[in-house]
Amino acid sequence: MELIVIGHKNPDTDSIISPMIVSHYSDSLFGRHAVAKRAGEVNNETKFILNYLTDSTIKLPDLLEEIKEEKEVVLVDTTEQTQLIEGINENNLFAIIDHHNLGGLKSSKPVYARIEPLGCTCTILYKILKEKHLEITQEVACLMASAIISDTLFLNSPTTTDEDRTILEELNKIAELDLEYYSMKMFKAKSSLEGIETSEIIEKDYKFFEMGSSKVGIGVWETVAPETVNEKKAEILEALKIKKQKDGLDYLFFGVVDIIKENTYLYLVGDEETNLAKEIFKGSLEDNVMFAEHIVSRKKQIVPQLKEKLE
Repeated sequence: MELIVIGHKNPDTDSIISPMIVSHYSDSLFGRHAVAKRAGEVNNETKFILNYLTDSTIKLPDLLEEIKEEKEVVLVDTTEQTQLIEGINENNLFAIIDHHNLGGLKSSKPVYARIEPLGCTCTILYKILKEKHLEITQEVACLMASAIISDTLFLNSPTTTDEDRTILEELNKIAELDLEYYSMKMFKAKSSLEGIETSEIIEKDYKFFEMGSSKVGIGVWETVAPETVNEKKAEILEALKIKKQKDGLDYLFFGVVDIIKENTYLYLVGDEETNLAKEIFKGSLEDNVMFAEHIVSRKKQIVPQLKEKLE
């Protein structure tokens, strides 16, 4: 039976590239053929990467919104049930490769699981490929290096580990990228608002969590030009209010992450979010936006702190 490899909804670069890599090597990894899928639209950064690799033979995965047939699933870059497409459950889970906290997934049978506290799923995949003595081509190295640059903000995120740094260096011996130039081009593409509606800004990199009895939504927009997003503040706050009510959320947070200066402008929809943010993040507040200094990582600097308070 063919395997499906897929990441989380509203996929970032790592959640697109990781399925591509796993499916490319699936015969060697699992002795099974696998097809990569994506659980949402591709962001501008990922589009840039795939367009940059013009001769790539590993193609963008097709969109998959629900699993209806009997398919086994290799899940990458998440273990949060709330971030999965419909149809992934304890009966069809085949394998997990992830770098986040355990999100409460269950399995009715033993599964292959590789979860490590690293900056990127592709860092783990590099280790797996090396352990299996599999060849890493220049194309694969470029893709994996791109994912690591994206997830670690070019090694500047607090989620970055020494292994991420070492492995990016090893990959670039094969990829032969000008990393400084290339990462800036990636981040400029990520920052682009071309063709993006205000409602999309808050949902492009959005994740839903259950924290205790609370339903919490957290969106981020990583950019080298935060002013281009913040000038839409009134529109964004209005879109956040609509989403919070529509999704029945107890809390909704949205962060505009300044990649260069490593700060976040945290948008707070109402009194509930404001009071919680004051208690946890202690940033300066002006007109429903908190300036949170040295906070850039949802995974390490926002989610755990909220969970600790709400659970």
